[in-house]
Amino acid sequence: MADFDVQPSRFSRLKYFPQSSATAVERFLSLFHRYGYIYKPFGGPGWLSADEKWKLTDTEILKAIACVHPKYLLGTRAGRASYYAVLDIDAGSRYHSHQGLEKITKVLAEAGIEETNLYRSSESGGWHLYIFFDAPVSSRDLRAQLFQLLSLHDFEIGKGTLEIFPHPGEKSLGQGLRLPLQEGFAWLNQDTLVERHERQLMSPLEALEQFLADFECSANPYHSFHRLKAYVGEVAAKREQIVARTANATKLAEVIPIRNSVYIESTEESIAIVRRSFQKVPPGIIADSWVRGRNYYYVGLTARSQRADAVTCLSHYLFYGDPERLIPAMGYGYEEDRKWVIQEVLKTKHNGLSKDIDRNRADGLEQAERAANWVPARRRGKETTRYENNVPISWVKNNENRSALARKKIQAAVADFEESGQTFSMRDLMLKTGCSATTISKHKDLWKQAQERMLQVRLTGDPHEYNAVEGVASSESGPPAKEEEKIVPPGLLAARRVVHELKMRDERGKREDWKNRVSRQRAQEDGWKRQLLRITPEDFGKCPERELRRLLAVYLSALPRSPDLESEEWLRGLVDGVRGELESRPVQLRILVE
Repeated sequence: MADFDVQPSRFSRLKYFPQSSATAVERFLSLFHRYGYIYKPFGGPGWLSADEKWKLTDTEILKAIACVHPKYLLGTRAGRASYYAVLDIDAGSRYHSHQGLEKITKVLAEAGIEETNLYRSSESGGWHLYIFFDAPVSSRDLRAQLFQLLSLHDFEIGKGTLEIFPHPGEKSLGQGLRLPLQEGFAWLNQDTLVERHERQLMSPLEALEQFLADFECSANPYHSFHRLKAYVGEVAAKREQIVARTANATKLAEVIPIRNSVYIESTEESIAIVRRSFQKVPPGIIADSWVRGRNYYYVGLTARSQRADAVTCLSHYLFYGDPERLIPAMGYGYEEDRKWVIQEVLKTKHNGLSKDIDRNRADGLEQAERAANWVPARRRGKETTRYENNVPISWVKNNENRSALARKKIQAAVADFEESGQTFSMRDLMLKTGCSATTISKHKDLWKQAQERMLQVRLTGDPHEYNAVEGVASSESGPPAKEEEKIVPPGLLAARRVVHELKMRDERGKREDWKNRVSRQRAQEDGWKRQLLRITPEDFGKCPERELRRLLAVYLSALPRSPDLESEEWLRGLVDGVRGELESRPVQLRILVE
């Protein structure tokens, strides 16, 4: 596929995206990388890769999302940075269920990624779980952190099950992802998994604006990515400690080795072992299970068909701990730690007696998660004390400083609104202070009363001529009002109009800022390349060596400031040309040229 051969005249951009939506269209298009795209012919065998030098145009993307492209479905690969990540869950995946989705979003929320958006990717029924950010994030770093996070929580990552995008390759272009808003796309409710909006029932502009609204309203703050990295580092370090501690557990338990699932019959002997370790018998402990769990922890499996019993007894043993062997108790709130220890014991000490574990089957370790999260009937439905890591004091002070700064910003914004006599909403405060919705909500004590007071002043102070109710009927000719009848307060409609006008003004300002930012970026790109073209000769072969070396130094200093990948590749071509010319010149020729 050398290029799209559809005539431009066949697609009218203004027909599907009017001129008034130019800013929204431009913002949507800016989310996607244009080189090395993928395409799928209608009725074709599958997805194909375009040449990495070909650029996907705005028109082709708009055709695709308007569902009027005559030949292809389109997808894009990752650039250096991305405003979003996507978890691709196919229809046949083990995670394609309410339980699987809830498990994924729970892990993301614990890591600091609280906002996600669920979409149906196509008619096949697969899901795309989008994670938006309010600033671009390194594609490689974002994928690496998500991959490690899900791997640490035992998710099976692979094609057809759970894939992570962006997916930049090490020595290749990586993998591409289907563009949103094409045929079969739909918005899903994450609680019920029911379609909220069907793409085919919406106009192209409505679909684009709805997608952008999701992006703007549910974008995670950039610092959430740093929280994700810190969380992944903590969990990885904790798991390494658990693995190391389990691997060093070589002291044999003083019990009879278990063979052929024959359990210890001497309950008195088990109780004696428990009493010696704890100096008492802890309430609720099952001595036989605890002793068998201790044996499994140090010895591992000793016969076939022991895996289920090992999982149950290990969970019981770790729940109470072992003071005699310095094994800390992992009670309620330590479910994840217990699961990791059980899985590590089964993987390293199954002694070839479990076929499922020996063949690396995921089912062989799933029992560990169920056993670790089991609670007795009397405690079900009750909140348990969760495990919390110790937070460094520097982090606590940093959070306090950030909170104090946010409060100062909110106080200043509220003072400005009160001074100008403007009513305001949470969104107005977010735009004025730059704080997230979560931060604004935490500090309601600073703005809630002022907001209500300003709204009341607005309702009672607006002139009556703006109220549609005024003048509809004379008070003399109208029927007497009943005491319990609800009367529209004077100025209500005017207040609504003022609020709407303020919101529209903020939206216009926001669109103008975005447009100016894009213009500045393009001007910067054009100026960078224009300066280099001004000093670049037509033929390097006609330049003396001293001039070539000067050009090489300028080119190398400009490389870190390249605005995009295409510009960097262009400049690297010039660098290679200068170096090739210098290497091709013999010493005598260099002297003559000079």
